[in-house]
Amino acid sequence: MQLLSVLNQLVPKSPEPIGSEKSAGDLCGLSIISRSGSRAPSWEYRVVLCMQGSFGDSRVSTDIYMKWLKDYCEAFYYGLTVRILSPVPVSHTGCAFRVNEYTHNLQIHAGHLLNYLKKKKPKDAFCIVGVTMIDLYPRDSWNFVFGQASLTEGMGIFSFARYDSDFYSANYKGKLKTTKKLSPADYSVFDGYYTPELSSKLLLRSCKTLTHEIGHIFGLHHCQWLQCVMQGSNHLEEADRRPLDLCPICLRKLQSALGFNIMERYQVLQKWIEDGVNETEAGLSNDGRAALQKPVEAFKESYDWIVKCLHVLQK
Repeated sequence: MQLLSVLNQLVPKSPEPIGSEKSAGDLCGLSIISRSGSRAPSWEYRVVLCMQGSFGDSRVSTDIYMKWLKDYCEAFYYGLTVRILSPVPVSHTGCAFRVNEYTHNLQIHAGHLLNYLKKKKPKDAFCIVGVTMIDLYPRDSWNFVFGQASLTEGMGIFSFARYDSDFYSANYKGKLKTTKKLSPADYSVFDGYYTPELSSKLLLRSCKTLTHEIGHIFGLHHCQWLQCVMQGSNHLEEADRRPLDLCPICLRKLQSALGFNIMERYQVLQKWIEDGVNETEAGLSNDGRAALQKPVEAFKESYDWIVKCLHVLQK
């Protein structure tokens, strides 16, 4: 309960007005000017999500997966407007690719994808974020990278490929079977490329990575105060130990930028998880495919934390 007491002290139930000497940008490390007497920014935040490649074995699961990420991002960054762009085939990006010498999986060049996203970023967007289930590499000398971002340009590209529990298995289905030398312009090698089925753990890891990296674009640095989703990590096991939500200090910084009501934000996050338990997502096509339920089993610890926070705030 000690941490909950800290939360109650640091985060009031409703935003306080900003004084003339401090702007939201000062508190968050952002160059944002707020309206006088309000924490709301003077322009609307818009985040754009863009999917490279496919997810699962159908377009339907790709659409639903992106909708889950969109809804979670809008709940986490309460007050944001998030828009999803249509999935982009790898061939349309013109990026370089290779076969990783250790995993024998296909990889695409993260920097080239950022160049592509820069051209696609809408003028009214705060940032554009690319998501892919294909492994990434930043340069030839590197083994891989989970993601890469340009904070000044408001762009990021992130791969969830290594978040699959079987990725490092010797029997991983994504290993490239062909032995022919790859042609730099022949993207047909990505046709029918294996991507894993959706799991609760993969969705949890995806939500953590997405909100962590967008947090950096907002100006939040790696947290060194308490257990927090903004903590840095050097490997997957360390990343898994991070909680799904912000610590009270980083939460207060984000509230200063977005101006949300703390209790309302927790209620929306709670509903996002509960929807996965109580409801089944409606199919996004008319082809008769079975509806897909949101897998939220791995979110139980986060759900329990949200309930405790709401209990404190409602006193």
